[in-house]
Amino acid sequence: MTIRSMKLAAGFSMFAAVLAVGIGLPERQASAQLQAVPREGVSFSDTVTARVTVETVDTDTRTVAFNLPNGRLVLLPVANSVTNLGTIDDGSLATVTYTEVVTMLNLRQKGPGSKEARKDQMSPRPNRTDVEAGRFTLTVVAVDLAKNTVSVISGDGGAVRTYSATSIAKQDMLKKIKVGDVVIGMTTPLMITSITK
Repeated sequence: MTIRSMKLAAGFSMFAAVLAVGIGLPERQASAQLQAVPREGVSFSDTVTARVTVETVDTDTRTVAFNLPNGRLVLLPVANSVTNLGTIDDGSLATVTYTEVVTMLNLRQKGPGSKEARKDQMSPRPNRTDVEAGRFTLTVVAVDLAKNTVSVISGDGGAVRTYSATSIAKQDMLKKIKVGDVVIGMTTPLMITSITK
């Protein structure tokens, strides 16, 4: 075998190896290139008191459905400590105190979709689907690392709410949030602890 034929054989072998590796790799779809921006999040427990319209009260299952002031319909179980459930009428106004979890997702991160997400969340008219899902926009107005608290205000105004970071993971997340950041808030109501007429 001559050197020339050895070089030719080596060239074919190299081409076959590259071709085999290329065939063995999974196909990369175009949709895989544009994925949602991963966002870091942190959750806080909160207690909310609101004047609501009661849709229905079920004393057997101890659940109450009511409309929040923003129009969101919520169905929640009632704590055993609430003893006046039978006195609340369907369709009446009531003051309800309930617990919820507020999750904040940081929007400062860069990447495909981040600019559109910020624009969508800062719209002056909340999307009906966002309201129903408990999704809203917050602006960070204060971060106190000494006290491990973050204060936010809703995108459409309202009262400033302050949340305490009680775990190391939450405290680490606070270090990544800055005053002026726009964050998405997600609320998950949990249980009614008080209801009065």
